[in-house]
Amino acid sequence: MKLRHSLWLVLASLVWIIVLGGCSRFSVVNDATGEEPSASEDTPPLSAATAAPAVSPMPTSMQASEPLATQPWPTPTLPPEMRMPLFGVEPRHPTDDRVLTLLAQSGARVVRYGSVLWDAVEPQDGVYRWDVLSGMDAALEALSAQGVEIILVVRGTPLWAQQRYGIACGPIAAEQFPAFANFMTQLVQRYSASPYNVHYWELGNEPDVDPSLVPANSSLGCWGDKDAPYYGGEYYAEMLKVVYPAIKAADPQAQVLNGGLLLDCDPTHPPEGADCRSATFFEGMMRNGGGDYLDFVNFHGYPPFVQESLLMDALYPAWAARGGVVVGKINYLREVMARYEVDKPLFLTETSLLCPEWNKQDCIPPQDVFYEAQADYVVRRFVQNWALGLAGTIWYDFEGQAWRYASMVGRDLNNPDPAFYAFQYLNHKLDGMLLTGVVDTFPGVQGYIFSSPVGGQTWVLWSVDESPQVIALPVNVTAVYDKYGQEIPLSTGPELEVASPVYFDIAP
Repeated sequence: MKLRHSLWLVLASLVWIIVLGGCSRFSVVNDATGEEPSASEDTPPLSAATAAPAVSPMPTSMQASEPLATQPWPTPTLPPEMRMPLFGVEPRHPTDDRVLTLLAQSGARVVRYGSVLWDAVEPQDGVYRWDVLSGMDAALEALSAQGVEIILVVRGTPLWAQQRYGIACGPIAAEQFPAFANFMTQLVQRYSASPYNVHYWELGNEPDVDPSLVPANSSLGCWGDKDAPYYGGEYYAEMLKVVYPAIKAADPQAQVLNGGLLLDCDPTHPPEGADCRSATFFEGMMRNGGGDYLDFVNFHGYPPFVQESLLMDALYPAWAARGGVVVGKINYLREVMARYEVDKPLFLTETSLLCPEWNKQDCIPPQDVFYEAQADYVVRRFVQNWALGLAGTIWYDFEGQAWRYASMVGRDLNNPDPAFYAFQYLNHKLDGMLLTGVVDTFPGVQGYIFSSPVGGQTWVLWSVDESPQVIALPVNVTAVYDKYGQEIPLSTGPELEVASPVYFDIAP
């Protein structure tokens, strides 16, 4: 296993030359009006692959610590019991009956919807055009009828409120913070009530990006300021101090998330030649008291599919020193919060396994091996985030072609991709269970124990490096299922080969 991981470190260095920092995408949103994207918009807008580089390329002499090479998936220390977090998706066409049917079948408990554009609703100070949200109204009503929680993203600064003239994705002028608070008051009052029942509000999208790196109307928040000590995070916190109380006054049940952070690369362990200052945006937020004006700390993270494997999740160069593109960001965010005595739950509102266009060998077009790996990643990412204590995880996106083949369902709504079935079974199998322990008895295998309130356990196991691992079956195992819920016969003997995630039912 050490040899394989050493080879991966070399590969990771090569990947860094052609891929940018956080593997994030820019939200696919049609709605200058809050309406659904059209079918023609399944091709994404400007993405991190075409934007100006946020970090400098890294040479092949990437530095990485030896512990990373031997343990890419850290084992968390669990509290006694952990209930299922909010697991969900971001649908593109939530008024399509076929999408709603698949959403209900998936077992998703939360949906992220983007976006409300302030500049479309209030193009002039005090002049409101709520009619532009009619398409969104129908979508939110349909989603609420499914019984899911809804996270509504709000972005887009009107020209009259912009700090940087002509930059709609950029920061709001400080003197217009009260105007934004007034807008949010009306928005929350309108959509927190039936039939919409929205109680989660995300303020912007990937705000830790400087406007010089994206178009003026980008779907990123672009509140970043490359000339500020903390890249503009302190200023974003000033906005939170004004807007958060207004949201809470309009709906005491409201939950506020910062715009999901891109976190391009690790500023405390920057790869050689990389400029990782943009990730200090979050420290600026905390340093200026922004932690008191949030209910969740929100971020994004996507690993790329390389050499028919998903190990780049742990070995991605931008965050390798801390455990990878998701785990590393979790580690960093918690470290910064602790420094400022802030303790807020984390929410990952965008993740997927990507098949990027620069990976011509595996992704032009993707083959079955990618879609199987994507289904593996569904189980691994959602289960590990549960174990790491995240409040929620959202797969971007649910259906459609999607950016870099990120979609869970894919284009054919009548024939969903494997990731959908893995997500469906995960939600069905572990519904109502408590995560109560770690399985650490099998070398090369990561696993977690879920306990049923009516007795018995389910163990979820997978091979850390994806290579087959032969393990001895527990004496009290009653059934074994693959990641899709298909039963694996136990007649083959007392041992089982584990590579992709499997579920063990264990008798009391």
